[in-house]
Amino acid sequence: MPTNPFVILGIDQNASQSEILEAYRTKRAQYQEHVFDEGEAGAQAARMLEQLDNAYQQAMESAQEASTVTGEGESAFEAVKQAIRNKDVETAQRELDKMSTRGAEWHYYQSIVFYEKNWLNDSKKQLELAIEMDSSNPKYSRALENLKKKIDGSRPYDKEGSKGVYGKNDTTHTSRTYSQRDSDVADGMCSACQALWCADCCCECMGGDLIRCC
Repeated sequence: MPTNPFVILGIDQNASQSEILEAYRTKRAQYQEHVFDEGEAGAQAARMLEQLDNAYQQAMESAQEASTVTGEGESAFEAVKQAIRNKDVETAQRELDKMSTRGAEWHYYQSIVFYEKNWLNDSKKQLELAIEMDSSNPKYSRALENLKKKIDGSRPYDKEGSKGVYGKNDTTHTSRTYSQRDSDVADGMCSACQALWCADCCCECMGGDLIRCC
């Protein structure tokens, strides 16, 4: 039985994280079809699934180490991060498109670009891919948790000082709450009524009547 994770997955030793994930999904789907078969067939499928899961983890770790050595780790995203800080999402997207290796970190930054465009569901999918590729990184899981709260509406538009989805001040949306906006509307209506009442009083003093019911 082979022990090389890349052989088990049926891919090249230099496969990218995206290729590893695709091969893993394909083979896992094949084995899952037979895991509930009776007798030895089902038991064999279960053993192969366990072997496949281990191979996937090993292959991903190997690919991550290789990306760091070749300069495609965190430092490779400096231009992307700078563009995002400048709110220049088009430049950030172009920098991401240039990259041939698209691992967990790539999908993480792609999710930020989509988030800045307010494409929240697309952003969520990218974070889910990042977590699937590297489930050990808490940065991805925290961002996904915060994003889900924003999508389902359970996370309010916080006042200034709160952190956004990606652990920074969230300037994508207004920081004012719905109750604050409702209060402003009510204040505006009161001011309008007061103005009309004053105008009516002045008009009556001059022999007219602006508002007949008053």
